[in-house]
Amino acid sequence: MYRHMKISALIPAAGSGTRMGKGFRKQYLTLDGKEILNWTLENLLSQNCIDDVVIIVPTEDIVEVQEKVKKWLALASICTPFKVVGGGETRQASVYQGLLALDGHTDYVLIHDGVRPFVPYRQICEFLDVIMDDMTIDGVIAGIQVTDTLKRTDGDAIIMETLDRSHMWAVQTPQIFGFDLLKSAHELAANRRLEVTDDAALLEILGKRTKIVHSDAENIKITKPFDLIVAEAIIKSHYNTLLLKQEKL
Repeated sequence: MYRHMKISALIPAAGSGTRMGKGFRKQYLTLDGKEILNWTLENLLSQNCIDDVVIIVPTEDIVEVQEKVKKWLALASICTPFKVVGGGETRQASVYQGLLALDGHTDYVLIHDGVRPFVPYRQICEFLDVIMDDMTIDGVIAGIQVTDTLKRTDGDAIIMETLDRSHMWAVQTPQIFGFDLLKSAHELAANRRLEVTDDAALLEILGKRTKIVHSDAENIKITKPFDLIVAEAIIKSHYNTLLLKQEKL
């Protein structure tokens, strides 16, 4: 437990991966010999802040992924308890299925995309400190401040206005919320038939306060073929950094 709180992680990995154009799901593609989902789990669970994890995959993949995860965690000497459950038709529905799979004793829920393999080291504990130390906020999410100029257009792509980028963020995961609040938000959305693209939007509907904390540019989401090239470069860069440190010892 982290600071006497039970922290559960949900890993949505039930996407079809159609934008990747590889003919099978992107979470099972390999980077340097390891599947993307394997990288994600190892980097997330090695931070020692998480008590249990639920991995949400396509229903037909449950048995296969259970066996894979058991092997991956054993090889990495990670003992975190895990479940593998089937997802829904949307990301929102999949996260809700993950919430239902928790035992109800969870204090905080962390949601992290299964195809974001490079969550920065120590970031999870730092995010937990933010939400635990500030009672005025209800959630903490990762983000990167936008550096490009942003334009709002009409339906014909004609520019309507230039937006002030100083208050604009590109949102990532992890995202952390109180368990009871997040579950209530999902139930409300289901009752109202509301569909959103991330869990922080559900808290916005409830009028709750969510804080964005600066993340890392390497915390990429792998959705397209070019992302695989970037991911391989990140891995190569990290290996070279480790080699340089070993040479200096």
